[in-house]
Amino acid sequence: MSDYLGIKGQSVISTTTTPDPQVNGQIFYNSTTRTFQISNLVPTGAWSTGSNLLNGGSKLAGAGTQTAGLGFGGYSGGYTNVTQEYDGSTWALGGVLVTARQQLSGAGTQTAGLAFGGSTTPLKTLTEEYDGTSWVAGGAMTIGLNNGGGAGIQTAGLAFGGNGPGSTTSATEEYDGTSWAAGGAMGTARYRIGGLGTQTAGLGFGGGTLNGATEEYNGTSWAAGGTMITARTAIVGAGTQTAGLAFGGYSPNTSPSDFSATENYDGTAWTTSPATLTTARFDKGSATQGSQTSALAFGGSNTPGGSKLRSTEEFNSPGFSIKTLTTV
Repeated sequence: MSDYLGIKGQSVISTTTTPDPQVNGQIFYNSTTRTFQISNLVPTGAWSTGSNLLNGGSKLAGAGTQTAGLGFGGYSGGYTNVTQEYDGSTWALGGVLVTARQQLSGAGTQTAGLAFGGSTTPLKTLTEEYDGTSWVAGGAMTIGLNNGGGAGIQTAGLAFGGNGPGSTTSATEEYDGTSWAAGGAMGTARYRIGGLGTQTAGLGFGGGTLNGATEEYNGTSWAAGGTMITARTAIVGAGTQTAGLAFGGYSPNTSPSDFSATENYDGTAWTTSPATLTTARFDKGSATQGSQTSALAFGGSNTPGGSKLRSTEEFNSPGFSIKTLTTV
């Protein structure tokens, strides 16, 4: 016979103080106030201005969190090997990449970062690992690509999609801290795709010439997820497969062609956030280890003219709140 928890999910938690909710929809009974209360994920939040990058540019990669962010590579009058570290207030220069390049992907943290792929001429199979001070060469990717999606950490990285030699690819590769191995192919090949999550719970979204499709990775294969509200390419995100955040991007079919829109993903569907970037942008960096309530966007381009940006923006949301249901 099935128990109530197996059928309904979370059991009611008894508390004598205002609860600290960690799960959306969790019900509490507060014996002090004699009320039933429920945690509610508040779909609010706002983008605010952070400190400018020391070296602005577009087509760069990112890693880390809002208070320990990492930006590297890109294009600013030429391919760059510059690395910049964010502490939540200001940027500082870090160790330079071994190979300057643009359109690369990133994963990991500020002290254990991963850079892979990218382009100069030809496309790159290069992988580099960062220890918070310097970059060193890692294992080469199976195929050279740029504009691919990235997720995971330095010892469990995930690369998917992008421009491969001669064509757009649906290939997926998994990194174990030493070498790359083939993973399950995506359902739709595309480039300039957004990515977030982990090697065993990844999320790919947007990309292509103009694509709103979402795919979820379980460590073996990809499955279709909910379609984005606004289809766009050159998009980035942060968070997890069941609590993701996507922002910015580009569309050749709209005017203006760059986006400030932000969307939330709950593991099934996307919803439009009321928060919008102060500066619409695409081909930017993001703190890939950020969350649905704390994210970082930096650099990139905006129209008209494809101006290279130095500006940084921080996203903050109150996350869970407590709503009183009834008094007994």
